[in-house]
Amino acid sequence: MINNEKKISLKPIKFARAVRCIRNTLFIFLIFLYILFEEFIWKYAVNPILQYLVAFHFYRRFLDYIRFQAERLSVLILFLIPFALGEGVGTLSAIMVAQFHLFSAVLLYSLKIPLIVISLGILHNGKEKLLSYGWFALCYTWVIAQLSKLHASHLYRYTVHLRSRFIHRSSRLKRWIIHAYHHLRYSINQKKT
Repeated sequence: MINNEKKISLKPIKFARAVRCIRNTLFIFLIFLYILFEEFIWKYAVNPILQYLVAFHFYRRFLDYIRFQAERLSVLILFLIPFALGEGVGTLSAIMVAQFHLFSAVLLYSLKIPLIVISLGILHNGKEKLLSYGWFALCYTWVIAQLSKLHASHLYRYTVHLRSRFIHRSSRLKRWIIHAYHHLRYSINQKKT
């Protein structure tokens, strides 16, 4: 009788551990996706686009207009339009990924990048005007606080560590493949002669 009570009392503990394990695995996966998007898409796609746009005289004049001449309401509207369009396109691309339309999702997500680049340019150049709205300042500080919490979390650091190990191992694999290719090519050339 006592053994049955102990078995029954251990089942909720095992279930809670399993739920925690699944939850942590899901968080690690989501953080890994965040790091992947942050590293590869924003650093390798957005920065070159931003540098490309800055070279245009029209874009620089537009950002100077945002910084020095525009009213705060026009800055808000000019910020919200590309931001909302970009986030809508990002949401649609996530839905397409969930439906396994990967090529269409990548094409759609590539449309998001220039929209977000424009809204980030407006945000950086019109930040004082945008933060003069109380609700915008509240939302902005909340997003920054959530990002800093994410970057300070143990799961984020662990995921960054996993990413660096993966990159290190993939670079070792790449070197091994290149070495095997050169060795194979050398041996084929030796047989020909």
